[in-house]
Amino acid sequence: MNLPAQPNRLSLAEEQSIYRILDASANRCREGLRVVEEYVRFHQEDEQSVKRIKTVRHQFTQVCLELDLEQALHARDTPGDVGTKISLPTEMSRQSLKDLVRANCSRVGESLRTLEEYSKLIAITAPASIEKIRYLFYDIEKHLLIDNSIHSRLEQASLYFLIDPTHRKEDFETFARSVISAGVDVIQLRAKNLSDRQLLETARQLREWTAGTRTLFIVNDRPDIALLSNADGVHVGQGELPVEEVRKIIGNEKLIGVSSHDINQAKQAAQQGANYLGVGPVFQSQTKQFEQFVGLELIKEVADQIEVPWFAIGGINCSNVPSVRDAGATRIAVSQAIYSADNINNTVDILKKSTLNPGTNLNSSSS
Repeated sequence: MNLPAQPNRLSLAEEQSIYRILDASANRCREGLRVVEEYVRFHQEDEQSVKRIKTVRHQFTQVCLELDLEQALHARDTPGDVGTKISLPTEMSRQSLKDLVRANCSRVGESLRTLEEYSKLIAITAPASIEKIRYLFYDIEKHLLIDNSIHSRLEQASLYFLIDPTHRKEDFETFARSVISAGVDVIQLRAKNLSDRQLLETARQLREWTAGTRTLFIVNDRPDIALLSNADGVHVGQGELPVEEVRKIIGNEKLIGVSSHDINQAKQAAQQGANYLGVGPVFQSQTKQFEQFVGLELIKEVADQIEVPWFAIGGINCSNVPSVRDAGATRIAVSQAIYSADNINNTVDILKKSTLNPGTNLNSSSS
């Protein structure tokens, strides 16, 4: 544990310099926090982030009181501060809102570190309090700067799960939350036997359960339900509305997925503006009946010719996923593989890893 130096070990000049440093760093920290707070308040309109930053500001104010920065005001010498006369061109330019936020997050982090180090010379408990604030802010910074847009999350997705609330008799919420917690990247509500009111209610529940997670929420076939429930997107088949008509309903921000059963359908959907494709059925499925299966040959074709994200679908499980991956698929959609799992977490982990990592030990968990 670092102990503060005794006051009589610091000369008057040294003590004055320390307070000038603390004063300048505290000002920079307050300014940076305020800039970041205005961003999440007025641009993101993110109430939770605003609350978290306000908490940081409140804790920081308490630490400043403990440091007795009134003394720092007496030590302040703006005209004599050589640093105010030095500036770089980059300080006067910001390329984007994200660039602005990144710069001010750095300002806060650097200021807190400076405060933490120099306060060790004059205070006992303040350094530890500042350290806690610094780590709390680092978490806020990570949340702000990581691209959390639905399009970015789709690019990174590897496992897509189709859920039907009528498929299991046990508690639907418990099961759905377990799947989301296990880390599926996309969850699609596919429920053919619900009334419109039941479907909307269920969609709103899934929206609530996926909110704040990395799991995207998609509604099958129904752009109206997707819009009313504020889903991340809608998935349509070859017999449903075409992409351009769906886009008129849900707007430009939400995702549109399209089922494709041959290479021409895949190309057409991509050209029409689909954000992603479902390609299959690869194998016989227990959840949907098909007259024929496209097999692995279509997977190879799509892997060679299609650039938009796509998910191989149809009868995929822990046993056959290596062959799907070897055919060129890096993303898969499943249903029964998770419904029948003895351990959802392990099965999700295996399915996600096996799409990216050849040689995954598929016998390490029950499926």
